[in-house]
Parts: sequence; structure tokens; C-alpha cells
Amino acid sequence: MTEHFVWSTIDTPSEVYGVHGAEGLTYWKCLARRDGLAGPWEAVEWASVPPGGVSGEHLHTRTEEVYFILSGRGEILLNGEPRPVSPGDVVLTGVGSRHGLHNTGTATSTGS
Repeated sequence: MTEHFVWSTIDTPSEVYGVHGAEGLTYWKCLARRDGLAGPWEAVEWASVPPGGVSGEHLHTRTEEVYFILSGRGEILLNGEPRPVSPGDVVLTGVGSRHGLHNTGTATSTGS
């Protein structure tokens, strides 16, 4: 059995404007990509959405996406239905489901 270990940090994230067609700024960093992972995952990513910021609605045709909310408060839109999210919440968006995230709080929201 081969040991597998990935080490990354959220230092120096990219500033991304207009994530998935939304206006505004989001901070983003890819922590691990498919070729560095032992399982069938696409990637492990970290994002930070400033107050009022939005990661626009989108869908994935071949992968699921997991949102783990680390800080802040917001609303995740799942197939057109808004649901509140806060620290400790985990949301799995299935293949083909439309989803987006809006920071409705006054602090920066972070998640992975």
C-alpha cells in the first residue's frame, strides 16, 4: 500500500471576480487537484466570499460539490430554493443540481 499525503495552505489565494457569472469579488484557492488525489475526486478547493458577495448559480454535469461552511452566514440556493447556512453546515450538491452561495452576513464567509 502506498502512503498518500497532500499538504497545502490557504495562503495567497487568487482574487476572482464574477464567479459563475455573479458580480463581485471572491477569494479562491485549489488545495489539491485530481492528479494529486488517490480517490476519484476532481479537486479540493477553498473559497472566501465577502459580505454581500455571491458565487453564482451553476451546475456540474459529472461531479458533486461539497460545501463545508467554516465561518460567516449565508444562503445557499439549491435548485431555486434558498436555504440558510452557517458555520459547521455541510451541503452536498448532487450531479446536475443547480446551486449558488450568497454571503448574507456582515463577516467574510469561508468554506472548503
